[in-house]
Order: sequence, then structure tokens, then C-alpha cells
Amino acid sequence: MHCDYTPMQIFGNCLGDLLARRGPLGALLPLPFLTGLCLLSAIGACSPVVEPVMGLRGPTRSVQAGADLARYNFQGPATWDIFDLGDGIVSSRLKRNALELGAGADLGYVTAGNNVVHADVLINATVRQTRGLLGNGFGLLCRADKVGNGYWFLLSSRGEYSIQVASDARENPFPLVPWRYHSVIRQGLQANELRVVCAENYLALFVNDVFLAEAFDDEFRRGELAVALGAVGRAAGVSFDNVRLREARVTGGR
Repeated sequence: MHCDYTPMQIFGNCLGDLLARRGPLGALLPLPFLTGLCLLSAIGACSPVVEPVMGLRGPTRSVQAGADLARYNFQGPATWDIFDLGDGIVSSRLKRNALELGAGADLGYVTAGNNVVHADVLINATVRQTRGLLGNGFGLLCRADKVGNGYWFLLSSRGEYSIQVASDARENPFPLVPWRYHSVIRQGLQANELRVVCAENYLALFVNDVFLAEAFDDEFRRGELAVALGAVGRAAGVSFDNVRLREARVTGGR
């Protein structure tokens, strides 16, 4: 299968076709065999159009953090998906007490889930691109399933962010918040602290303790926590550490 890639956009269909035909040792394997591997078509790791932020000064809802549900320091895999297809294609592995995703150039998004179903949650994580060019997309999913449906909270190493929703009902993921730039996002190979809210129908993204975006959506109410990476132009890697999952409750307006 031949694929042509447009600048700053990646497609998962080419890698999906490849993986449907070969396993880690070159054997032919059906795609569902690859538990935790998800490739979504037409999610740009870095959108060619970045919209300015208009008029949003802070979150419109208050969220109360509840009991701890899980903490992951990745000294062991716990319940997370671990895989390695070799040849620089895709991998999810433990490295230096972190979970690191790897993806080959222009191959699409790869995800790894924690295999535990949650509902209303507050998620914290330290995320850092470890290799690759500026413009790779990465982040967290909440209420995700095994084929990548759910809510996507994405950063790019060029300083952009987006909230998207993927579902079987849409050909492509829908941007609840389109790609935008914010100076609080540390670019390149620097670490960023993510805080994600999925409570009732309220979704919010904070980076380095700064509120960036919110959205409201009723499509998904339960699912897994997952991490994601998409590579642009060159193979890329991203690490996730200090992942904390807590119950969350929306307590009303500000």
C-alpha cells in the first residue's frame, strides 16, 4: 500500500494496513491481536491551521478531586499495555521508571491503555517528548475503548493543544477544541505537567497549572485511561510518568 503524507498531518490507515499483515516476526496477524494498539486516521499531530484563543479566561466549572483511584510510577507494568513490534514501528515499554511510547515516521497515532474502566476522573501526568521533530502530537485519553474511541487531550512539541473526540459514528475525530498555541506549553524535549478533567459531561485541560481549554460532550461516560503519541516526519518517542488518577465531581459554576 502506498501512502502520500501531507505536511503536519498524519494518517493511521497506512500503519493499520501494515499491521494487519505482519506481526513482530513478520507473520501475518489480524489487527485485533494487537491489544492496546490504536491507529486513528486523520488526527493531525500538528494542525496546519492554529486558531487564536478568543475570550476564554478561566474554567466555567468547578471540579472537586476525590479519592485516589490509582498511581503509576512505572517501576512495573501494572495493568498497562506493553508491546513492541520491532523495526522502529510502534512500541509501548517501560524505560527509566516511565512508560514510553514509540512510533515510526508518519505512521499514525499509537495508544496504550491501563485496562481499567473509570467514569468521572481527574488525571495528572508528567509527559515529555524524548525524540523526534517539533510538531509531534501526544497526550492522554479518558473514557477510551480498545479501538481509540473516547476523549483525546493532545499537546504538540511545538506548543499547541487540542481536545478531540473519536467515535464509530464519525469518519474522523472531531475537534471539540481546535489546535491552538499557548506559550505555557514547553516545547521540544521539555517536560509538561498535564491535568485532565473528565467529569459528567465536562472536559478540561490544564498544562503546567494553567487552564487552557474546556468542552462539553455527552457521548462517552465510562472507559479506560490511555496515553497516545503520533509521529511527524521522523520516528518519535514520548514518556509518561507520575500518573495519578482520582475521582472527580463537578460542583457547579465558578
